[in-house]
Amino acid sequence: MRDLIKEPVKTVFLGSGWESLETLKTLDEDNRFSIVAVVTPPDSLVGRKQISTPSEVKKYALEKGISVVHTEKQKEKYLALAEKYTPELVVCKAFGEIVPKEFLEYPKYGCINIHFSLLPKYRGAVPIQKALLDGEKKTGISIMLMSEGLDEGDILQVFEEDILDTDTNLSLRERLVKKSSDVLGDVLESWIAGEITAVKQNHEEATYCWQKDISKENAQINWKMQTPEQIERMVRAFIPWPIAWTVIQNDLKNIAGKSVKLFKAELVECSSEKNPGDIFVKDDMLLFATKDPLVCLRVLELQIEGKNKMNEREFVNGIRI
Repeated sequence: MRDLIKEPVKTVFLGSGWESLETLKTLDEDNRFSIVAVVTPPDSLVGRKQISTPSEVKKYALEKGISVVHTEKQKEKYLALAEKYTPELVVCKAFGEIVPKEFLEYPKYGCINIHFSLLPKYRGAVPIQKALLDGEKKTGISIMLMSEGLDEGDILQVFEEDILDTDTNLSLRERLVKKSSDVLGDVLESWIAGEITAVKQNHEEATYCWQKDISKENAQINWKMQTPEQIERMVRAFIPWPIAWTVIQNDLKNIAGKSVKLFKAELVECSSEKNPGDIFVKDDMLLFATKDPLVCLRVLELQIEGKNKMNEREFVNGIRI
């Protein structure tokens, strides 16, 4: 059996955002792996001044003296990358490019992806948000072989994670990132040692989620159609973007017609004859009526169009003033 401490695995990493950065750090700090190159999207233009800004992954790689490559979705650049760095292993997290088949087949130990769902459920771009929106009680991490199809590769190992009633997209994501960092190195070592048999997915059970599922349009609350439970889940799923929102339809403190973003909310028992979507104050609580006359959405953090973000108390006190 290969001693990975004495002979680390030549590894290329693919990724872009903060989740990818944590995975890259984990591998870079693990003596069993030698990161020979990092592939990340080209610098993007950020802010009003359109300043060219590298990804978090690129910043880290440059600081650590790791070669950075921009393949820009070009097959030829992937093949040149393979020839130059001759990786034995490729690891991918939240990369965002379709990787050509020839590159996937190059490394001795394959190309490994970390996906935040219990595959084959929730293949695609936004599995955490979709699991929250659907009211799932469990999600997890699937460490898998990359393939040409979208998240269709064989599974090396799955780790389950409970979804808490208070979880937001951000809190659940942070937990999954931490868990994946804790287990990734050992899973890869077992795979390289031949101790893991990859398991094919049941494609008939596959479900998909797309970036459009968390579009700003889909983040607008429909008080007449959606249940209170669905609305509360939207608030948690759309943190930190695009943020669940609605338009004030009744006149409270002269804010009728204004849009409002809901950052934190909870369901409370509250008998109301208000119309679904009406906003009102009762017992010092800021409430929205829902389609259920016995359940209201209590808003704890919000932002009215043209105003700063505020908490429930600040809003209620402002009404009194």
